[in-house]
Amino acid sequence: MLGDAAESDRGPVKDPVDLFHSGQVVKICAPMVRYSKLAFRTLVRRYECDLCYTPMIVAADFVRSAKARDSEFTTNNVGDHPLIVQFAAKEAQVLCDAAQIVCPFADGIDLNCGCPQRWAIAEGYGASLINKPELVQDMVRHVRNQIDNPRFSISIKIRIHEDLKRTVDLCRKAEASGVSWITVHGRNVEERHQPVHYDAIKIIKESMSIPVVANGDIKTLKDAENVHHLTGADGVMVARGLLANPAMFAGYEETPLKCIQDWVSIALEHGTPFTCFHHHLMYMMERITSKQEKKVFNVLSSTSSVLDYLNDHYGM
Repeated sequence: MLGDAAESDRGPVKDPVDLFHSGQVVKICAPMVRYSKLAFRTLVRRYECDLCYTPMIVAADFVRSAKARDSEFTTNNVGDHPLIVQFAAKEAQVLCDAAQIVCPFADGIDLNCGCPQRWAIAEGYGASLINKPELVQDMVRHVRNQIDNPRFSISIKIRIHEDLKRTVDLCRKAEASGVSWITVHGRNVEERHQPVHYDAIKIIKESMSIPVVANGDIKTLKDAENVHHLTGADGVMVARGLLANPAMFAGYEETPLKCIQDWVSIALEHGTPFTCFHHHLMYMMERITSKQEKKVFNVLSSTSSVLDYLNDHYGM
């Protein structure tokens, strides 16, 4: 699960909340199923990403099963910080137990209150929690009371309600219970590709005294700057934009070849499974390859064939 990480040999790690008081917009890699794992986090940190999240982990499975812990959460000694572990949970003590397990190896946890997938909502996870503000309060309070490390953050990631007053009420209740910051995806549960309601994020930010992070449709560093100006948010969280260009926070308009080369080195070093290794490259090379090249590259079926292709076409 945790490699050889240990609290004693991690070196000085700042309270992640300190990032929000640096005077700069905090640049964050979102929790992404299958993708925001250790190897990819290592890559984006090389290109000015300030804070990384793990993929969402179901807390009950994580607490119950050593196998789940080993497969779901991997980190390393010093380089993978600051790190937030995102959990899906619906019971306060289960979330606390999961937080206790990761506390020596991470810098905070995030409660997923935004996942719109049907299975998550049916199970009482994800976006179903935005309709249960008292439960969210209870979960945050439990973690606050049971984790001894005062630097360990507890945040939540939400979607908005049709009636924004309900979202502001949820956020205020979470703030009162001790949440460190709130990430707002500016769509409601039913919306997928509709425009993001940045005006809603602005209203939430103006209603809070804790940091607010804006999320949704941020594809470039320019987008990130625009969203910051539109909303006043203290940070920006990016998912698909970073998949397409892991160097976007460093100001690159498209994935530079150096970044692709870095990914190959990191993925091989971490023993990244081929499908994940290949999918990341497909995302990164989307904008820099022709249709014909994509047809060839996207059907490659082994690490060696990918390495040969990159060598033949890009001299890597």
